[in-house]
Amino acid sequence: MINRTTLGFMKPGAFLINLARGGLIESLDVLYEFLESGKLGGAALDVFEPEPPDHTHPIFQLKNLITSPHSLGMTEGTMRQIFKSMADDMAAVLDGRRPRFVANPEVFSENTDLSAKD
Repeated sequence: MINRTTLGFMKPGAFLINLARGGLIESLDVLYEFLESGKLGGAALDVFEPEPPDHTHPIFQLKNLITSPHSLGMTEGTMRQIFKSMADDMAAVLDGRRPRFVANPEVFSENTDLSAKD
């Protein structure tokens, strides 16, 4: 999605922020070209394709690039809440109840019996 053509449409000095997927950006080479020339004012990335990235790439020497690992939301409090919600949902299933967080809710109907069958 983000390649030489789409970067060319951006206003000079614009900033690119990618917190979604590393594969959205064509390559570090293209991004480096736009950052180094000043066509992009800066970029912030916490995802790369591949991960981990090649840290010897010259893009990592640029002062207008900020990077971080894709783990900014992994605080102690966040992890505690994630584990609690997982445990609560596992207990719900074991009790024959629908879990609160379901990736594929279409598998449940109002009459779905989650209790073990003999």
